[in-house]
Amino acid sequence: MKYLIFLDIDGTVLSDGKIHPRTVNGIREAQKRGHLVFINTGRSMNIIPKIVLDEVRPDGIVGGLGAYIRLGDEVFLSESVPKELIKLSMDVAEKFGNTVILEGENASVSFLEETYLGKENEIKSVDDLYLRFPNINVSKMTYVRPLTEEGTKMLEPYFAVFNHPTYSEIGLKGYSKATGMEFLRERFGIDKDHVIAMGDSDNDTFMLDAAGIAVVMGNGHPDVKKIADFISIDCADGGVGYAIEKLILEKE
Repeated sequence: MKYLIFLDIDGTVLSDGKIHPRTVNGIREAQKRGHLVFINTGRSMNIIPKIVLDEVRPDGIVGGLGAYIRLGDEVFLSESVPKELIKLSMDVAEKFGNTVILEGENASVSFLEETYLGKENEIKSVDDLYLRFPNINVSKMTYVRPLTEEGTKMLEPYFAVFNHPTYSEIGLKGYSKATGMEFLRERFGIDKDHVIAMGDSDNDTFMLDAAGIAVVMGNGHPDVKKIADFISIDCADGGVGYAIEKLILEKE
């Protein structure tokens, strides 16, 4: 039976903006043998680095914390944050002085201050957003600094809130990396034992828990390694490729 392989990006596939050849080779060989490889990321489509799409060449993508699912060129799910909740996220940003990035499928913008997206993608209000980007489809949001307890409480009735050590993500309730995996597992009729997830950090735990085989990179967080079924070598040394070799290729 074929495997469904779900890969986080940063610290798993991508290290310092590069993808190790061993990772690329492992993915290609798995695909040649009929296994399917998916990028599974909190990033929206617009934020996924081009190098990942060009070199990994995934069979599909779970993006925006599960709000977007694509298989080949066919989009199966595309949920967007409604205008009133975008306004709420901007109110929280303003109240606590915490810039928020609105990550969309075809565009991404920042509110409150300029970010890596550039000055041209900085907005001043929700009306400014829809005037300049009328077709934006926001999958999820990222605060550039961790949310305060009060800010978290304001958002939790409407969003899934993930507070990380240096930033916070908020996504649509009912969607996650794990729900995206489950959607595709059911579509292909694959049992959980043939679902592999690979990650490195605390925001990968739901994805790893939902897999039959949880793989954590050698550079992964010590607490995340505790839930691993297999600990690979570092991402920078081709950890994804190494794991594919040991778990699939050498056993066939």
